[in-house]
Formats: sequence, structure tokens, C-alpha cells
Amino acid sequence: MESQLAFEMEFADSEIRQTHWKGDDLHVLFSAVAAIRHKPGQAPVSGFLQGVELVLLRCEPASTAALFGRIRSGGLRLAGLAPSPRISVPSRCELALTLELEPAQAGTLVFRAQSMECRLRAGNAFRESLFC
Repeated sequence: MESQLAFEMEFADSEIRQTHWKGDDLHVLFSAVAAIRHKPGQAPVSGFLQGVELVLLRCEPASTAALFGRIRSGGLRLAGLAPSPRISVPSRCELALTLELEPAQAGTLVFRAQSMECRLRAGNAFRESLFC
């Protein structure tokens, strides 16, 4: 049953397809994210998940010109805690946050927002990694 599946996305090795602003909300659409699939009663499985959209709500204005392609590293910092390199998909956070991403072609980019949503869009697909 699909509703029992849970995913964690990792910022590192994920790939951004597109970003766009809707008012003061920043939408980040991923081509694929490095992910871990969790299914009750089974071992976690690493792979890639398509159809993920991260929305930073009430985000401070920032340039997104370099925010595309492969991400070397990244982390989501909530309420001043240490940054987390992965988040649950889908998920929602109502706390002020800072998202730090390091695209392969640029230095670290920092985005500050009042909350965020991480969504699975229609047509999402998980592909198991074949690396050992």
C-alpha cells in the first residue's frame, strides 16, 4: 500500500530542475533527489525519487540564478539547531528556518524562510540505486 511508504530526501547529490517565485514563496523543483525509502517491516532502500517540490514559504528575497543542477551538499537548519542533511518527504515545518545549498557550479547559497513544505508531485517515481 503506497500510503505506508515514507521517504527521506538528502540534499547532497540531488538535482534541481527549476526554481521560481510565487509572491514571497520560493518553489524549488527537483529533477531527482537522493532518497531513502522506508516501508514497514523492510530494510531501508537507497535510490532516487522524482517529483519532489520544496516550497520555502515567506522566504527572504535572494538570487536563485545559480540554483540549478547537482547539489554538492546542503542542510536545513530549524530554530538555530544544527543543519540536517535530509528531510522527510512529504513534510511541513512551521518554524523559521535556514536552507543552505551548495550547487556544483557555485558557492553556498543561503535562504531564510518562515516555514516550508516538501511535496510529492503527481507522477512521482522511486528508483532503487544499484550501487553496493
